[in-house]
Amino acid sequence: MAFYCGAVLRIDLTRQESRVEPLNMDWARLYLGGKGLLFRYLFDEVPAGVDPCSPDNPLLFVTGPFAGTNVTTASRLVVGCKSPTTGTILDSYVGGSFAPEMKFAGYDIIIMTGAAPAPVVVWIEDDRVQFLPAQRYWGLKTSEIEVALRADLGEHCKIMSIGPAGENLVPWACLSTDQYHKAGRGGAGALMGMKNVKAIAIRGTGSVDVGDARTFLEDMQRLHREFILTPDNLGAHEEGTPVLVDVVNDAGALPTRNFSAGTFEGAAKINSEAFQRVRTKKRACYQCAIGCRNFHTVAAGKCEGPEYETIALCGSNCGIDDIEALIKFNIECDEWGLDTISSGAVVGLAMDLTEKGIHDYGLRFGDPQGYVDAPALISTRQGIGADLALGGRDLAAKYGASELAMEIKNLEMPGYDPRGTFGMALAYATSDRGCCHMRAFPVGQEVVVGTLPPHTLKDKAEWVISAEAGGQDFFALKFSGIWCDFWAIDLNQIRQLLWHLWQREVSDEELMTLGARIWNIGRLFNVREGFDARHDTLPSRLSTEAFAAGASAGQVIDADTFAGVLQEYYRLRGWDENGVPTEQTLERLGVDVRL
Repeated sequence: MAFYCGAVLRIDLTRQESRVEPLNMDWARLYLGGKGLLFRYLFDEVPAGVDPCSPDNPLLFVTGPFAGTNVTTASRLVVGCKSPTTGTILDSYVGGSFAPEMKFAGYDIIIMTGAAPAPVVVWIEDDRVQFLPAQRYWGLKTSEIEVALRADLGEHCKIMSIGPAGENLVPWACLSTDQYHKAGRGGAGALMGMKNVKAIAIRGTGSVDVGDARTFLEDMQRLHREFILTPDNLGAHEEGTPVLVDVVNDAGALPTRNFSAGTFEGAAKINSEAFQRVRTKKRACYQCAIGCRNFHTVAAGKCEGPEYETIALCGSNCGIDDIEALIKFNIECDEWGLDTISSGAVVGLAMDLTEKGIHDYGLRFGDPQGYVDAPALISTRQGIGADLALGGRDLAAKYGASELAMEIKNLEMPGYDPRGTFGMALAYATSDRGCCHMRAFPVGQEVVVGTLPPHTLKDKAEWVISAEAGGQDFFALKFSGIWCDFWAIDLNQIRQLLWHLWQREVSDEELMTLGARIWNIGRLFNVREGFDARHDTLPSRLSTEAFAAGASAGQVIDADTFAGVLQEYYRLRGWDENGVPTEQTLERLGVDVRL
């Protein structure tokens, strides 16, 4: 089949051997690529009950079928494993140019198993795989390792690396490529560090077969004119995600001072307008016409980003309205190899513990002193970082303040407080990888567009599951493409693209069934690993603490109402009351695995 390489590269780190096997094309037809193909492989590759921080937990890198072509935003990569952070299934996405290079080298998937006896760099040149000693690279920050490896291996190689946070097994360590692109959530960087892999460097000299190249390229030019270079996507280029700061703040959903408020008085100092004043250039991922990336320069340094989630969790959530301090914090997280969402959440929690007199970490809301030093201390587990590296749940529990940790399944909450957007409560609680805003996005309709009432759970279960504007099944389909969230792609556009892949017409129903199939295999994985309805919960503060001011003042999510909506969600999903997919549901969706 065109577009796929048809090859999986298996890397045994323990034996320092590699082999190539055929891609399972039956699975590719059922699950497409990206998230879907990753989940299908993970179900078979991950031993049931495996310790996620052990050599027996494989680490997978999976492309989408259109990676390496000129399909806008589709040259992204998904990294997956059993999450070291949550113990759930994990899919973490990253842009840049690594995924196309994998395809040019001839691989749809790379599977790394075992652990190297000493630090290594895995060096892939087309069909040649080498294991290079990495002792001299160990300890380098993410920008430093890229510079060093390109000097040693050639300037055209692409690199996926960890920083010191991954080496020191910080639970939310991320993977880094092209310096500013991060596979952030869920701790894949910690697993790579446990496997003693400092980096994967790859160089491919092949190409991607697109079938009838003339027809494909002509159609891509048409799709770009009609659906990409349009007003719908112009905002992503002009402003990017910082545009959300004012919108979410006005709705009373902006995390502020460890989620104690939903509005931040300093929002105007860290909003889109403020960042445009320090923006120095625009950037884009491989073959992307949207070009959403913002490059900022201040006296404290320069970096790509921060995106909205970083602004919310590392800015308002920490009471920080100093744009230079916020950019510096982002730079430090990037360099040390930390997910910014979890980092901001944990630092905000430490500030809260300090100000409440529970434990003094020398960190206070709104004070840059100590704040910008926290990523380095967390990454090296030194000083206060030894505590903070525990993560939000364990840090709060250590001091008997579990109610202050805003997390679900041990993944810290991102930048939309559900007291200002009730649909996000259900989206967070039922997310496959823990508390995540990228599995369903009702905040888009509840806050950004305003077509759904934000302060009710009525009718939200069906929306979270199946809405074509951002429900779970649609996102599962989209991230199997892998199309970036910055392209406001719809089912019509996906159908047109998949015609080139499948050479046949496809219905909306078939596409949404594919998304539901992927969602259900992810749920089966989590059920197998011990998760059920008991874990689809919310932080207690969402039900007991109302905001004193702002558009969401007085709002809480009633616990009994939420429990009823969760059961409604299970019924609509075709799951039992414990959140386990029924045999009839799996049969109807064509899921090819069972517990």
